[in-house]
Amino acid sequence: MTNTFWNAEVYDRIGTPMRRWAQKVIEDLALEGGETVLDAGCGSGSVTLDLLAKLPRGKVYAVDASAEMIAQLTKTIGERGITSIVPVHAGLTDFTLPEPVDVVFSNAVFHWIPDDDALFGCLYRATKPGGRLRAQCGGYGNNAHVLEAVAAVRERAPFEQHLRGFSDSKKYRTPAQAVDSLERAGWRDAGASLFAQPVPFEDHREAALYVRTILLRDHVARMPQDDGIAYSQAVVEETVRRWGEPYVADYVRLDLWAQHGNT
Repeated sequence: MTNTFWNAEVYDRIGTPMRRWAQKVIEDLALEGGETVLDAGCGSGSVTLDLLAKLPRGKVYAVDASAEMIAQLTKTIGERGITSIVPVHAGLTDFTLPEPVDVVFSNAVFHWIPDDDALFGCLYRATKPGGRLRAQCGGYGNNAHVLEAVAAVRERAPFEQHLRGFSDSKKYRTPAQAVDSLERAGWRDAGASLFAQPVPFEDHREAALYVRTILLRDHVARMPQDDGIAYSQAVVEETVRRWGEPYVADYVRLDLWAQHGNT
């Protein structure tokens, strides 16, 4: 497993849109309250706590590849005396749980994992026969305007020297690609759909913080801190120059749902 660094404190502060999307997915699950649920890519745990609120008799296995995120969640549940959330530091392509789960839930994560077979196969093996998967992530066309600006900015000095040979590995799937991958892993009754969810930022400083903490985290990780800050600011400015005020993260989300193939 490759550890993935995330700034848990900053992510909590600027991750409001992601949490709002997650809450809609949680509501759509219509949980009965006693299920065992996998939060696949739990982050710092704010959404995990939202999920737990629907599970008064249940349990959540919260899995994330980031040691910093798992540490934040472990601290939170320790302070609150919560025992029905089990943090697991692992990647979503190579984890095992003490027991199979009834439901796989994931929010804003799957586009970070390009290996479809490893991802959906591992989730399938973690789920009980007849169990469900419900997720949302970045989909085809996600941040297209912003990424046009990124393509221009990354060629400028001093950023080019840090990004030479680097290729962003995020995978924004079409609905057809997602359904095909789910079915190949054994899931049945799979479905997927796209929806646009633009998020404007009136403050350029907050926009730049978002860019370097979430969207271009892997880019910035290759640079000295000052260059990373300058890079994120330049991306915001270039996006606004091309598309006008305010800076908009032009999100396109992919909804996913499926049933475990064995009953």
